[in-house]
Amino acid sequence: MGGSAAKRRLGRISCALVSSVVLSSLLFVAAPRAQEKLSVKLEFLPYGMHAPFYLAVEKGWFKQAGLDVSIEDGNGSAPAIQLVGAGKYDIAEVDLGAMIMARDNGVPVKAIAGILRRSDIGALVAANSNIHTPKDLEGKTVYYSPNSVESLFIDSFFKKTGVDKAKVKLISIDLSAKVSTYLSGNGDAMFSLVPLYTIDKLPRHSRGILFADYGIQVPGFGLIANDDDIQHRQKALAAFVSVFQRSWNAIRYGNEKDEAVAALIKERPQAKLNPVTMKEQIESVIPFMDTPATKGKPTLWQSKSDWESTIKGLEAVKAIKPGSKPDDYYTNAFVPNTSASR
Repeated sequence: MGGSAAKRRLGRISCALVSSVVLSSLLFVAAPRAQEKLSVKLEFLPYGMHAPFYLAVEKGWFKQAGLDVSIEDGNGSAPAIQLVGAGKYDIAEVDLGAMIMARDNGVPVKAIAGILRRSDIGALVAANSNIHTPKDLEGKTVYYSPNSVESLFIDSFFKKTGVDKAKVKLISIDLSAKVSTYLSGNGDAMFSLVPLYTIDKLPRHSRGILFADYGIQVPGFGLIANDDDIQHRQKALAAFVSVFQRSWNAIRYGNEKDEAVAALIKERPQAKLNPVTMKEQIESVIPFMDTPATKGKPTLWQSKSDWESTIKGLEAVKAIKPGSKPDDYYTNAFVPNTSASR
């Protein structure tokens, strides 16, 4: 009888342990992991380069990383930079050339990921024009916007390529009107971001003469955060950049462009985006995602030598004060050291 009682007590203990484990499991499932909120400000209205954000949303990758991400359209890099610097948003996708000058003027922001690491600025010309070299711009009408990053390098570009500036008819035009004026067939060229305006579906089929091909290196688009978040929200920023890297790699190497475009259109139905155009926009920027110094490095990783070249060029044209260091403007601390092939 004593042995039977001991067995019954052991059985009751075992049942209690099993019940406790089951209850703990149920409680764990019933209480989902808290999601950390991150707000993202884009630099413009929806277009192809925004697709990686929405692919990550559609796939649930941000949630899997413990993030609750909100994404808002923008109206230019400069306002987005100011908003992140003021702590109104956590992350922004912006033109990093504009970010450099903002930081030099005291805005506390820094690049945490480089998307277009090769400079994408230059002169856009009609594909069927007789303009093939910078020298061919002499005698031509060329539009530029004084407040755009590329305008800072026009004189350096002319000097490096032997162009007589006096022989070029430079016309200053507001950024909002410059593109539409050029694409409607006016003028011979415009200084601008190049890849997005070289796709076939635009009314004026164009090609670019890139500043980068003539030794002028300025980073293109990237992600920024403010100094305070970089110091105090490292885990959240690292999780975000890791997911964003995964999304870009899925597009570049995993043949998921169509799925990314579909996710973009689903999230921004009011924009009435053309899927063919969105895909072409993505394809147009992919060649600008690497420089010789970043070749073979992880997607979004930034090169110190590229930043040194950029700083030197900006100091030369007095766009920033002398004495800057690459670490003042960027960090690779949040970029996973994963292979470029996903």
